[in-house]
Amino acid sequence: MKEQFARLQAALLQLNPRERIAVGTAAVVVTLTLVFLLVWDPLARAHRDRAEALDRARAQAQQIERAAALVKPGSSGGRTANLSTSLLTAVDTTSRSPVLGKAPSRVQPEGDREVKVWIEDVPFANVLRWLDQLQTQYAISASSVEIERSDVSGQVSGRLTLVRQ
Repeated sequence: MKEQFARLQAALLQLNPRERIAVGTAAVVVTLTLVFLLVWDPLARAHRDRAEALDRARAQAQQIERAAALVKPGSSGGRTANLSTSLLTAVDTTSRSPVLGKAPSRVQPEGDREVKVWIEDVPFANVLRWLDQLQTQYAISASSVEIERSDVSGQVSGRLTLVRQ
């Protein structure tokens, strides 16, 4: 390594002063470019990507909080719920209405007090409206919800366990 440095220094000393200034300037420009490309730019990109991910996570958290407020037990808004309709009938009737937008792929009763519902490729906002309708009209709430994003933007698939309060 010392030999190569000595050869480089000897070659630099053989250049006239103007050429040495040009080589020195080029070395500074190359060094600054490498620092920018290898250090600064990756750090700036990582910072920007993490800030965008944080914004997305905050928006998703707000959406989940709004959804949780809709499915809280006792959030019927003071209206009297229709308790004469059976749980399965209420779920079946409302799921086929335009509120959900698409009938569930599967509805499975679990006794008189619980129904499991599978939905596929339904807009998330429609799921929330449907849950609100079940809560306000029939006093039915979600005791368990497993939702996954679909390939289509804004649509979800999942399994819900619905119970009458």
